[in-house]
Amino acid sequence: MNRFKAIGSGFIGFGGIIASFSYFVIFSIPLTALGLAFAILGCVILIFPEYLVPHQVVKGMISGSITNIEAMLEEFSVNQRAVYLPSKDGKIYAFVPLLGNPSYPEIREIVYAPKRVISNVDGHAGLFIYPPGSDVVVLSGAVAGQEDKTEQIREGKVSLEDFLPQLENTISYCLVDFSEFASKIRVNFDKNKIFLGIKNVKIDVEAPRFTRVLGSPPASLAACCIAQVTRMPVRIIEEKKEGKWVRVVLDVGE
Repeated sequence: MNRFKAIGSGFIGFGGIIASFSYFVIFSIPLTALGLAFAILGCVILIFPEYLVPHQVVKGMISGSITNIEAMLEEFSVNQRAVYLPSKDGKIYAFVPLLGNPSYPEIREIVYAPKRVISNVDGHAGLFIYPPGSDVVVLSGAVAGQEDKTEQIREGKVSLEDFLPQLENTISYCLVDFSEFASKIRVNFDKNKIFLGIKNVKIDVEAPRFTRVLGSPPASLAACCIAQVTRMPVRIIEEKKEGKWVRVVLDVGE
């Protein structure tokens, strides 16, 4: 049951109890009216759409963006894994080393480099790509109003484990509820690594180069969520399918 249905059902149940008790037991018309008001509000919540952006629109937007990025990666024959980085404007971008420079420059150099399609970062040529998952995280509102812990991270006051509840909620909401990419997710930590389980993946886009560089669409969206919440660089270092589950290992931090 999603959040809207749970809240709506709760209001209906609460309002029904209050109205019945007030009318038949204590004979209070004002309290009866209050109970009916709660019940009506619950009905309105149930019929109101939870998402202003339909799931089909989200999937279509993702698929179109992936197709365009796939063509660009093919043009440059890119094979190296991307590193996902948060930006000051609230979105996530990915830096991908070009074929001739497979190593990564310093993260701080990437952060302050000009965000052009092709950019030279401390002698390392690479592509700057805005992954489709970046817009999904913003559209979902999953991180809206969350506390920015960037300074605490820099000062060493916050560890990766401190983000576990927030990460689980954000990734689950974006992948399961908002985009319907999967039916369930699991998140575990081990030092600077995140082990992500994604069950029953529901999006299938033929983009081998995109998957090799940025990860599968659900893994890429999860990486965007992690980078957005932790404000740390994120790399997908392993991804494999095991039955109904897709296992993803992500490296977080510099």
